[in-house]
Amino acid sequence: MRHRITLILLGILSFGLYIGLTGLAREFNWGEGYLNRPIPTYLALYFTLFILYAGAATLVLKRLDDQASLWIILAFGLLFRAAIFPSQQIQEDDIYRYLWDGKVFAHGINPYEYPPKLVSRYKSLQIRDPEEFQRLYDERNSRELELLYRLKWENPTALSFLERVNHPDIPTIYPPLAQYVFRIVHWLRPDSILAMRSMFLLFDLTALTFIILTLNALGKNRNLCIIYFWSPLLIKETFNSTHLDILGVSFLCVSLYCYVRANLSAAILFLALSVLGKLYPIILLPLYLKRMTRNIHLLVLNLSLFTAIIGIFYLPFLNIGMKAFAGLGAYASRWENNDSLFAILLYLFSSIPGLQSASFLSGNIAAFLCKATVALILLTVLLYLLAREREEGSLNDMNDIFIMLGLVFLLSPVQNPWYLVWIVPFLCFFPGKSWILLTCLAGLYYLGFYFDYQEIKQYKPWIPWFEYPLFYYFLAAETGLIKRLKDRLIQA
Repeated sequence: MRHRITLILLGILSFGLYIGLTGLAREFNWGEGYLNRPIPTYLALYFTLFILYAGAATLVLKRLDDQASLWIILAFGLLFRAAIFPSQQIQEDDIYRYLWDGKVFAHGINPYEYPPKLVSRYKSLQIRDPEEFQRLYDERNSRELELLYRLKWENPTALSFLERVNHPDIPTIYPPLAQYVFRIVHWLRPDSILAMRSMFLLFDLTALTFIILTLNALGKNRNLCIIYFWSPLLIKETFNSTHLDILGVSFLCVSLYCYVRANLSAAILFLALSVLGKLYPIILLPLYLKRMTRNIHLLVLNLSLFTAIIGIFYLPFLNIGMKAFAGLGAYASRWENNDSLFAILLYLFSSIPGLQSASFLSGNIAAFLCKATVALILLTVLLYLLAREREEGSLNDMNDIFIMLGLVFLLSPVQNPWYLVWIVPFLCFFPGKSWILLTCLAGLYYLGFYFDYQEIKQYKPWIPWFEYPLFYYFLAAETGLIKRLKDRLIQA
C-alpha cells in the first residue's frame, strides 16, 4: 500500500507539471517573441518530469506488480495526455505539413506532386510568364494548382497554416499510410490540430494495449508499461509537438505481439503497415523472416505479403513516377541534425586531405562516405544477428530487433528527439538505464533554439556532447564493454 501511495503522489506531481507545461506553451506562439521564449523554463519542467517518471518506473521495477497499480498507471497516463492535449506546440511545426497533406489528398490530388511553395507562387508565374507556365504545367497541373490555390485562401486558418509549413520548397516525405491518416483527419475536421492529436491518441492507446498483451504473453510484469505510458518524451513529442511517429510505433507494437504469439503472417502484415507509417523499421524485415528460413514456402509467402502491402499502398501515388520520392530523396541527401556517431564519422572523413571540398553525385564526398560506412555497419550487424546461433525464444528475438532499431537511431545523421519514440516500447521489455536516460537527455535538443534566438550560436555544436556521452557510458557498462576493458587492462 505504501508503494502505491508513493506512485499516486508521483502521478499527482507529474499531472501538475503537465498542466504547468500547457500554461507555459502559450509563450510559444508561431512567428512571435522568439527572443523571449522560455526554453530554459521548459527544460526545467521536462527534466523534473523525467525525475518523477524515473522514480515511478523504479517503483514498478522493484516493488509493484499488482492489478491496482496497473489501474493507477493507466489513469495517470490518460490524465497526463488530457493535461497537455490543448497546448500550443513547443518549438515544433511539422503538424502544419500533415494538415496540408491531408487537405491536398482529400481533394483528390497527389500530395507528393506539388511542394507548398509552388501553390503560393504559381499564380504570379501564370500571370507574369504564361508561355513558360504552359510549358511547365499541362491542363491537369493547372487545374489542380488552381484548386490548391483556392484552398489556401479558403479561410484565415488555412492560409496561416500553409504559410507555417516548413521546407515549403520540398514535396512531402511522409509514407502512404500517414497520408491516409491525414486525409481521414481532414474529413473529420479540416485544419484542426486537436483532431490530429485525437487520431494519434487512438494509435497511442493501441500501442499501449499491445505492449501490455506482449508483456503478459512473455510472463513479465504488465506494470512495466509505465515506461511507455508515462514517458515524458513520448507524451511531449506526440501530444504537444504532434509528431506522427506514433502511427508506425503502434503498428510495430501490434507486430511484436503477433511475433511473440508466433502468428508470423500477421506480424509481417503489421510490420509492413509500420513501414508505411514511417520507413524506419524496414530494416527489421530480415530479422522477422529469419524465423521462416526452415520453411521456404512460408518465407516466400510472407515476403510476397510484405511486398504486396507496400505496393498496394504506394500504387495510387505512382502516377507521377519517381517524383513521388522527390521529397524523401531531398531529406536523405541534405538533412543532418543533432547526430552523434554520424557527426564523428563526418569529422573523420572531412579531416582527410582533399575530401572536405570534393563532391560526388552532386553531394559532398565526405558525407557520401559517411552514409556508405553507416550502411556497411548496419549490414554487418544485421548479417551477424541473422547468422549467430543461440537459444531460440521470443525475448531473444525481440532483443535483436531492439538492437537493430537502436543502432539505426544511433548511426542516423538525423537524431531528432521524436525519432527516439520508436525505442520507448522496447524499454518496457529491456529497461536499461542508458536508453531511459537518453529519453531525458534528448530534451537538450531544444536548447539549440535558445542559443539561436539569443545569438550565441557558438554553443550550439556542443549540445550533443552533453546529450550522448553519459548515455554511451551507461550503454557500455550495461553491455559489459567497460568490464571487459578493465579485465584486459588488469591482465596487461
